[in-house]
Amino acid sequence: MENKRKLLLEVRHLDVQFNVRGRVLNAIRDISLEIYDGESIAIVGESGSGKSVFTKTFAGMLDSNGVIAHGKIKFYDEELSKTVAPNTKHNKRIEALFFKKLNEFTLLELTSDYYYKIQGLEEEYLKATKITKQEKEKYDARLKQIDDQLNEDTNTLQVLNFRVKEDREKIYEYRQKVKSLKKEKSDIYREIKIIESEKKKTAHENGLDTKTKNEIQALKLERKQKIEELKTQDLSEELLKRNDLRAKEVVLAICRFNYKIQFKLIRGLLRDFKDFMNRGKDINNPKQLDKIYFRNTFRVEYKSTNEDGSYDGWTVVDCARVKFSRDWQKIRGCKIATVFQDPMTSLNPILTIGKQITSVILKHQRCSASEAKERAIDIMRKVGIPDPEHRFYDYPFQYSGGMRQRIVIAIALSCQPKILICDEPTTALDVTIQAQIIKLIRDLSKELGFTTVYITHDLGVVANVAERVAVLYGGQIVELGTVEEIFYDPKHPYTWALLSSLPQLSKRQTDLFSIPGTPPSLYNKIVGDAFAPRSAYAMAIDYVKEPPMFKVSETHFAKTWLLDPRAPKIEKPELITNLHEKMCEIYKNVNIAKEGENNE
Repeated sequence: MENKRKLLLEVRHLDVQFNVRGRVLNAIRDISLEIYDGESIAIVGESGSGKSVFTKTFAGMLDSNGVIAHGKIKFYDEELSKTVAPNTKHNKRIEALFFKKLNEFTLLELTSDYYYKIQGLEEEYLKATKITKQEKEKYDARLKQIDDQLNEDTNTLQVLNFRVKEDREKIYEYRQKVKSLKKEKSDIYREIKIIESEKKKTAHENGLDTKTKNEIQALKLERKQKIEELKTQDLSEELLKRNDLRAKEVVLAICRFNYKIQFKLIRGLLRDFKDFMNRGKDINNPKQLDKIYFRNTFRVEYKSTNEDGSYDGWTVVDCARVKFSRDWQKIRGCKIATVFQDPMTSLNPILTIGKQITSVILKHQRCSASEAKERAIDIMRKVGIPDPEHRFYDYPFQYSGGMRQRIVIAIALSCQPKILICDEPTTALDVTIQAQIIKLIRDLSKELGFTTVYITHDLGVVANVAERVAVLYGGQIVELGTVEEIFYDPKHPYTWALLSSLPQLSKRQTDLFSIPGTPPSLYNKIVGDAFAPRSAYAMAIDYVKEPPMFKVSETHFAKTWLLDPRAPKIEKPELITNLHEKMCEIYKNVNIAKEGENNE
């Protein structure tokens, strides 16, 4: 069934890397996910699967050594997307500057055929003096193999202990391997250098370098003369209109920054516009414009001019490309809020509860201190704090664990965010309080209409709160579907293993099910299916080729070769077959036992 809700957050091909003591850890690997307005989605998986890292990218909360290496995180929010550029002298000067410069760059655009002729000559010279494309691909492929092997061998060396007798021989062996690989890598670079040196010598003897240089100089002179000729002619009305529109969009894109940042962005945009127009790229094409703005800031599409001379614009915020703290302040806490698992580390022990809530409200919303206090007391009442007018002045140590978690939720919701990320919010609480907090979040979600993203490894929590579930393993989503599909019709062996680990399914005098082995090291390159070494259902292809995301239904997807039509038909484990009936029977027996205890 097609999701009719409004798309709120769209993640596309996201990769996140961490630099840890000179080693690269690939925490998130090519994740794509859509999150809709008002829904409740759970992200489940073992510790280290990438759940928290994935959601931290939404609000720019990655550690300083983390970076989004690739991908987009588009946040569709009308308030953030709408941009207004005021009618000021400064903005008019920027618009006039870009209109003038774009008109100059248009002359380069009209003579871009010379650019490609010059580039063609340079490529011919490079072909004569550098290794061929086929040779380069061959050398690059071998160098990549060496780098991957070096990375794996170096990682293995770091976990071996020289004091352990069995490890010493392995240490000598791996050191020799690393030394040999480094020598091979050096030999490849030396071989490339010798080949290119011989080619340059031959080209010089044939006079190719001088000939190419003279031809390039002649083309540059011819292009210069052509530009001087075009300067005497007026640009077409269509081109002038286009350049005027692009100049307005530049103003909309940079008007929110201070003068220092604007100066930096102006230089960058002028450089990139010149580069693209010099190559004859169509700056009416949205994709080309996105590339121009990519290294600088967001592109804002011009919509209209107001009566006061200000401009209205529209943009789609990409959280993967937010660079400035001022932009994050409009998103983090205000539009995307997080509830962490330990309330004592989230609250300041030397500030009153009221002070901590009102400071967030004053930071993100335009209101007086008295209004902030009223809003704080109101949200405290909504999260179930008794007598909030008096408890407003208490300190965190005067609250119980469950009450502190309610305050953390109150702080997160104080600015009415669109997305609430709950990072294992019940882990540090006892079972009875867990149920209360889960119910509180669910009720507030219905009342206030925010989207909830749960991060958990407790599938019992998932069953109670989520509409959809994304199963993460090894930094990838391996299965995605509605909660009913994941619980009653799972397709990935890892999901089978997680469900089999439910303690409710265990019987007396039998061992609890546990997943064998450990999650893969994300320092090393993962080949094939990351879960294959731990799976009893792994096939030969799982160790050599990564499976695609197979479509089971309109809402259900799984990343396993078992769904390939050529794969053998394998049924899910007996333990989780007819799971719904088994769970109903379990809770029926629990209720009967409770009734018996009460009668006694």
